[in-house]
Amino acid sequence: MTVRKKKPPRDDRPRLWEDRPISYERWPKHKDRIMSSTRAGSRPEEWWAYEKQMPRPRDLAAERITLFEMAELTETELAELIPEWRECYEKASKPGFSYCIGHAKPGDTHATWLSGPAARRAQYRRVGIPPALIKKWDAERKRRAKTIRRLAEPAADSGVAGGETDGADRVD
Repeated sequence: MTVRKKKPPRDDRPRLWEDRPISYERWPKHKDRIMSSTRAGSRPEEWWAYEKQMPRPRDLAAERITLFEMAELTETELAELIPEWRECYEKASKPGFSYCIGHAKPGDTHATWLSGPAARRAQYRRVGIPPALIKKWDAERKRRAKTIRRLAEPAADSGVAGGETDGADRVD
């Protein structure tokens, strides 16, 4: 009598070409591997479907904003994303910043450029900067500008005519 050898179980790891999301039964088994392969500020489709029971945001920028607002970004992700967001924020805040939106209407032969607040908002949306951070950084910027203006103002009049003193600074 011949003894049949058992075949090893088929590896059920998700493959790149496989339709997503993978089944709910496979998700817990492969969650750690799938999560470790996603980029900062992003989650796999299965996470959105099985962990949060909500649709995945339409693009990476919207996904980052959503994860930030849900407080789902890890410290490591925040350490990577906040400097990137801050750099883009500062770039958009410089005088003369403009943003190209491409052809605004079908048939346009020239690119359309935004400037001012519209350009800044477009940049923030493209990068996925959370509105709470924009509000915080705008407030910091206003405080800095106010402090700089205050420091640049001439000293308040002390009531003493130019060049005259009250004698307190006299050395005998």
